[in-house]
Amino acid sequence: MRTTPLLVTVALAGMLVMGLATTPAFAKDSLWAALAEGGKVVMVRHTESEEAEPERSLHLAHGDCSEEQNLSEEGRAQARALADAIRQHGVQVAEALTGEFCRTTETAELVFGGAETWNALNLLNVLPADEVDFLLEDVRDRIGDFRGPGNLFMVTHRPNINMLTFQNVEAGSLVILQPDGTGGFDVVGEIPLESYY
Repeated sequence: MRTTPLLVTVALAGMLVMGLATTPAFAKDSLWAALAEGGKVVMVRHTESEEAEPERSLHLAHGDCSEEQNLSEEGRAQARALADAIRQHGVQVAEALTGEFCRTTETAELVFGGAETWNALNLLNVLPADEVDFLLEDVRDRIGDFRGPGNLFMVTHRPNINMLTFQNVEAGSLVILQPDGTGGFDVVGEIPLESYY
């Protein structure tokens, strides 16, 4: 049977996706080594959170965590494991930023000992509709302008990471970005939760 160019393209794309999903351990080691070199920006999806109704998961209570969706005990253990992995791989943290939701601020506290809150990293769904594009552009600029030394970490949510990097990541995963020197950035790769926890 003759394969059309379109089918070949689709097949190759499928193989690429499968390859990314089964990236061998040495590739993850090379990503940790890249972080140890510094000069990267890392988008971190907060670790696992408790089950919650949409009203609670989308509610930003500005510090009153009793009214928000919080990390589960498993999520807290995952965050501590990430902190250990960062230390063990000799990764220097130049700066850590986090959204204002309790599940991101607690992740940042457990991983980095704290972080500066930045509303541009809040869950995409709750950003003011008339400010979304402006705030996302702010994040892109912050990524593109970073030069190191060390690495800039941003703790945020899956929709934000997906919108900025086109990576659909699970809780606790890291997307490593390389500023390109012209205000933009390239996606270097992803370190998934299961590689360090």
